[in-house]
Amino acid sequence: MKKLVLFFIVFVSFSLSVVAQRFQSDHYFIEAEEALENDDYQKALDNVNMFIDDYPKLSDGYMLRGIINYYRKKNGDALSDFNVAIMLWKKNSRYYKAAPYFWRAYVYQTIELYDKALQDYETACKLFLKSDKTQLHDVLYNRAQLYYDLGRYAEADEDYKLMLKYDEANIVAMIGLARNMIARKEYVDAIELLNKCQKFDVDFYDTYLFRMKAYGGLGEEDKAIDDAIIYFEKKDKPSYSSIAPYLKKHLSYALAKVNSKIKTISDNKKWKLLCISIYEWNKDWVNAINAYNEFEKEYGSSQSIYFDRSSCYFEIGDCEMAIKDITSNIENGDGTDHVLFNRRGLYYFNAEQYDLAIEDYSKEIELSPTSMVGYCARGYCYEFNGDYDKALEDYNAGIDVDESYQLYLRRGRLRLKMNEQLLAKADFEEVLKRDTIAEIVSCRHLALHFLGRDEEALAWMEKIIEAETDFVDRAYYDKVRLLSLMGRVDEAIATFRIAFEKGYRNFILISHNRDIDIIRNHPDFIELIDKYSTQMKKLVEAGNLDRDSIAVISEIGIKKMYSGVYEVPCNVNGLPLNFIFDTGASTVSISSLEVSFMLKNGYLKQEDIEGKEYFSTATGEIREGTIIRLREIKIGDAILRNVKASVAHNQQAPLLLGQSVLERFGIITIDNINSKLFIKQ
Repeated sequence: MKKLVLFFIVFVSFSLSVVAQRFQSDHYFIEAEEALENDDYQKALDNVNMFIDDYPKLSDGYMLRGIINYYRKKNGDALSDFNVAIMLWKKNSRYYKAAPYFWRAYVYQTIELYDKALQDYETACKLFLKSDKTQLHDVLYNRAQLYYDLGRYAEADEDYKLMLKYDEANIVAMIGLARNMIARKEYVDAIELLNKCQKFDVDFYDTYLFRMKAYGGLGEEDKAIDDAIIYFEKKDKPSYSSIAPYLKKHLSYALAKVNSKIKTISDNKKWKLLCISIYEWNKDWVNAINAYNEFEKEYGSSQSIYFDRSSCYFEIGDCEMAIKDITSNIENGDGTDHVLFNRRGLYYFNAEQYDLAIEDYSKEIELSPTSMVGYCARGYCYEFNGDYDKALEDYNAGIDVDESYQLYLRRGRLRLKMNEQLLAKADFEEVLKRDTIAEIVSCRHLALHFLGRDEEALAWMEKIIEAETDFVDRAYYDKVRLLSLMGRVDEAIATFRIAFEKGYRNFILISHNRDIDIIRNHPDFIELIDKYSTQMKKLVEAGNLDRDSIAVISEIGIKKMYSGVYEVPCNVNGLPLNFIFDTGASTVSISSLEVSFMLKNGYLKQEDIEGKEYFSTATGEIREGTIIRLREIKIGDAILRNVKASVAHNQQAPLLLGQSVLERFGIITIDNINSKLFIKQ
C-alpha cells in the first residue's frame, strides 16, 4: 500500500538522548552516535561494529546498529538487529525496553508488513504505560498514522484521543482527529475542531491546511481559499500541490487575495511566484510571461524561470522564444539534465527544425539510455520525415528498455503504414493489456480504434474526460483527434469548439497533428482557428510582450577612480548614494555609517535586517557580519528590488556594488572614453 505523506510530522523517532539512566559509554558507541547524528552512516556502522565486537552480549550495540541500518535502507539487517536487541535487553540497557519494539514496528511499516507493525506498536504502548507515559505520544502518533493509511479511521481516532488524554492541548492529535473526520466527510465537525486548534496556536499552519480541505468539501470555495492563503503565509515552504485544487475553484478570487499580499507585504517574493502559478493554472500565458519577466528583473535569472517561461511561450505558439529560454536553461546548467534536451527537442520539432530536434533527442538518449521518452520522440521525428526504418529502430530500442504502452501504440501505427497488419494488431493488443487507467496520458482509445472497436474507444475517451480536471481542454482535443480518425467530421468540429471553450490554444500542435487532416480544410474548422488564433494574437499584443529582451535600459555617467574602479551614482530606498562599481567584489557591501543613517531617517526598517553571516577575510580570519535587505536600488532607469547586502562594520568602508547585483543584468558595458555605464537586459 502506498504510504500517504504526513502533513504535520514527517518522521517520529526516539532521540538517542531520550533514554533511561545513561551509563558511562564506550568511546566506539559515542563515535557511532555522533556519526549517525551527522548522517555519516558508514562511520557510524564501523564504530558500532567495533562496540559489538567488544560487547556482544549487550543489547545497546544491536539497537544502535538497527537504527543505523534503517537509515541505510537495509531493512532486513535492521530487523535482525532489533530482534537481537529485544532478546538481550536488560534493565541496565541504555534504552527503554519499548524502544526496539517501536523501531521494529517502523521497519515493518516501511516494508508493508502492517499486522506485525501494529503488534509491535501495541507492545511498545504497553511497555511505555508501565515505564514512562511521556513517551507514548510518538508510538500513538505513528500507529494512528498507520491506521489512517489503512482506512481504519475509528482505530486511529482512539489513538488520537488517548494522546489528548495525556495532553489536552495536543494540536497534532486534534488535527489527526479532524483529518479522520474529513476522510469520513464529516466536514462541519472537522471545522469545529480545527477552530479549536486555532485558538490553541494561531500559527500552527496545518490547522488552516485541513480546514481548507473541510471548507472545500462543503463547497465553500472562498473560505477554503482564505485558509489556503493563511497556510501559504505561515509555512516557510508551502506545498503548491496541496492548495492548487482549491485555488483553481475560484481563480479570480485567489488572484485578488494574492495580489493584496503582494501590495502589503514587503518581502513578497513567494507571493509573486504564487501569482505566476495562478496565471498558469488559468492558462493566462501572456500574463504569466510578463510576470516572469518582472520577477527576473527583480530577483535575477534562474534555470527554473527559463524552463517554466519557455512552456508559456510554447503555449502561445512562440517557438523561437521558447527555444531561446530553454537554451539559456541548458547553458546555465551542467548539461546532464536529459529533460531539458527533450523539451528543446519538442520546441525544435514544432518549429519544423527536425534535424535539431533529432540532435536533442539523441542527447537525451545519451544522458538517459534506459528511458523510453527519447526513443519515442526521436522515432516520431524520423517517422514524420518518412524514414520508417530509423523510426522502427527507435521504437524497438525504446521497448527494449521500457515496455511503455505509448511505444507499442507508436510502433503499431507505423506498422500500419508499412502494411504489416498482423504485427500492428499485436502491438495494439499489447496497448490494451498495459493501458488500463483512464487518464490524460492514456492512448487506449486510439488502440481500440485501430482494432476496429470505435464505440469502446469513444466510451474510454469519455472516461478520460470525466476523470480529468487540470487538462480537460487537452482531453477534448484528444477526442477531436479520435473522431477525426474515425471520419466523423461534424462531431470532431463540434468537439473542437468545446476544446477551445475549455481553453485549448496550442495552435502549433494543431498545425502539426496529422490525425486531424480530414477536418483541416473544412470551413467551420478554418473559422474556429481564425477566431481563436486572432484572440490569442490580440492577447499577446495587449500584453506588450517584449520579444527582443536585449534592450538598453539605462545610460549612467560614472567617475573613474585612481584605483581603476568606478564610482556610480545610485538611489537606495530613495536615498542618493555613490557606490563603487567593483567587478572583483562578490556581494553588495554598505558601511555601518550609512546603515545607521538610513535606519534613523526611515530609509531602512527593522524588518529589513535579516540576520548574521560569517565570512573569511583575506588573512583567513573568520568574522561575523550583518545582512540587510535593500528594498530598491535604482541605477539610472534600471531598478533592482530586494537586494541582499552585507554591512561593513568599518564606518570608512566604501559602498561596493559587486557581482551579486551585476549578474542580475544581462549585459554591462563601460565606455571608458566618455565615462558612461550602459546597462542592458
